[in-house]
Amino acid sequence: MRRIAVCVALLFVGLVGLAQDPLTLCLDFFPNPNHSPIYVAAERGWFEEEGVDLDIVIPANVSDPLKLVAAGRFDVALTPQINYLIARSEGLPLIAIGSLIDHNLGGLLSLGSSGVRDLGDLRGKRIGYSLAPLEPVLWETMLGCVGVGGDEIELVNVGFNTVAALLSGGVDAIGAFRNYELIHVELLGEATVFFPQEDYCVPDTEDIIVVCRPEDVREHASSLRGLLAALSRGVRVVKDDPDAALADFLHALPDLDDELNRLSFGATVPLFASDLALGDAESWSALQTYLFAHGLVDQVFDADVLFTTELLPQSDGS
Repeated sequence: MRRIAVCVALLFVGLVGLAQDPLTLCLDFFPNPNHSPIYVAAERGWFEEEGVDLDIVIPANVSDPLKLVAAGRFDVALTPQINYLIARSEGLPLIAIGSLIDHNLGGLLSLGSSGVRDLGDLRGKRIGYSLAPLEPVLWETMLGCVGVGGDEIELVNVGFNTVAALLSGGVDAIGAFRNYELIHVELLGEATVFFPQEDYCVPDTEDIIVVCRPEDVREHASSLRGLLAALSRGVRVVKDDPDAALADFLHALPDLDDELNRLSFGATVPLFASDLALGDAESWSALQTYLFAHGLVDQVFDADVLFTTELLPQSDGS
């Protein structure tokens, strides 16, 4: 009887050890190579190993994730750093806990056949954009950096048909991501000219950060720490063994197995943040100052209320 009791007790302890904390992670957009570390970690069972039962959600609208996390509908969301700062300025209760891509991805893209060689060559041209008011501010900043005034260009809202607008000649340049639209246009046989936004007076930004509600940093620290640990493991595989990581990613999302997504994955590999490290307080302050000066936020915050590093894995993987 004593042996049976001991076995039952050990079985109970084992079952408790296998218990998973449910978490819902909302992506910032439809699944794409930017999210590959998440799917690598999921394919390898690392979220479960870290004590997390993860549900990955695709947003119906790109403006939804932050609002739904703030309202408690989802636990965690991915978002561009700029979108996060705008949401904080609007009063949404959120905090950043990690960074997935800690570099700018955006810039202006023109065709090699357009005659545009330098950014200043866009004087008098039509610039296509998708999202206002952010993109017009970014593109006017870039052009102003080389002496082209806002009254010397025409900004055209082309919706999400940016590549079609560029190829048809409807616009002379578009806002584009260096790891997607740039590659897409080149695959269509066009020579390209790309101007990264960070080279033209736009502060560096973190293109995908991980956010949650401030109270969850305290109340669900263990599960959030497990989420970030598994995600960091995924990033390490992407960086150290990209071929294996790509295989995992495409196994999880077979509909993305095409040349564009394979090339996009390769272009994104060096952009992932090692150990999910967030930028320092100075970089956050510089970006806030820029957004405030251009009317995109109406208040700025101290770094300690914008992000926390206490849930991040250590550099040794712990």
